[in-house]
Amino acid sequence: MKERILKLIDERREELFSLLSELLKINSENFAYYGNEEECARYIKSYCEDIGIAADMFAPTELEGFEKHPDYWPGRALENRFSVVATLAGKENKNGLMLMAHTDTVEIGDISNWTVPPLSGLIKDEKIYGRGASDDKYGVAAALFVMKLLKEIGFVPKENLLFSAYSDEEAGGSHGALSSVLKYPCEHILNLDGEHDQIWHCATGGQEAKYLYRTRDTVDSAELSARAIPVIMDVLKEFKQNRYTELSENKYYNGTVFPESSMTYQGIRAGCNGTDLNRGEIHFMYYTDKTEKEIYDELALLEKKFASVLEPMGIIGEGFVPYTRFFHYVFCEPDAPDIKKMLDAAREVSGCEPVVCGSCLSDLSVISKYGSRNAFTFGAARTFREEGGAHQPDEFIECDKLLEFAKIIAVYILNMLG
Repeated sequence: MKERILKLIDERREELFSLLSELLKINSENFAYYGNEEECARYIKSYCEDIGIAADMFAPTELEGFEKHPDYWPGRALENRFSVVATLAGKENKNGLMLMAHTDTVEIGDISNWTVPPLSGLIKDEKIYGRGASDDKYGVAAALFVMKLLKEIGFVPKENLLFSAYSDEEAGGSHGALSSVLKYPCEHILNLDGEHDQIWHCATGGQEAKYLYRTRDTVDSAELSARAIPVIMDVLKEFKQNRYTELSENKYYNGTVFPESSMTYQGIRAGCNGTDLNRGEIHFMYYTDKTEKEIYDELALLEKKFASVLEPMGIIGEGFVPYTRFFHYVFCEPDAPDIKKMLDAAREVSGCEPVVCGSCLSDLSVISKYGSRNAFTFGAARTFREEGGAHQPDEFIECDKLLEFAKIIAVYILNMLG
């Protein structure tokens, strides 16, 4: 069975590339307060129906009591942000393994920074270009393609094989992932939203937040608001150092890139194009293995320090405002049986040995907390730090990486449900 599916993936490689290209032509930007996922969800539902696989399309708010869930985050127009869960029925009517990948993308940004049209799905020089190519439509394409071929060759899993193409991952959403694991509980979950050559068994905690402030008096220039920026950043150095220290001491993050990027600035503003000259904000993101209470207690202490340095400047601090939900620190053991089977699949297909380590902020947090502790992430994405990587202009994925990824996923499925 393995030789047959691997041979078929090679023979039909152009079909996989074309499928990703078509997905990239669909605008599914996530603007935080609303999103464009519906057209992509309808495409996926239709694709599944055409290949004879049952598919359920739903919005998170269709789940009874969803808005009262402890990790619900308001103000995201969820009634129009659809996910699709496809099911390849097994011999035993029990949900065995769920694959997951998100359909939404970050915003395209300034189109002048792109040298290829961001919604073209251009296939050129053994690369596939477009917003979402590396985050995370390659995961959607690979999962759909592998399920299609498995069905074609008559594979019947011992338990149900599911795939969730979920909405609202970007900008700290997580509602699509959360509603998927609540509606379709599974014993084993594989999230396909990660960096190449890595297995993420650990979901970092943290969130995005803003510190807001204003001048005490009316002003006709943003100069005073701007002067407060380096003062605020100087106080935040302590918070940033604490995040670096704790992840450096965490055995799952020590030796990775994450301690260095455990706090990053996402936006800094004083005034706004001639208006709100008396106001400013510092927007930052942080990773942590601390609890929400521990972090908020720490931020409360910083509030007092801000008051002592800002008030003499004529600046009034308005406090920290969470920009996303708080992501919980959750993990499965790095030598868990499911991860061993993924390592076996990677070795069998490519001879590579993926690094098992912790992740950045991702939906693995809610997937592990509310879906299954037998959950981890394996991906093929180019990183945020690479040219053409996730969230970058001219985002792309290499054709050979996508093909190898699809093969590894296929072998993993057979290892788990064959």
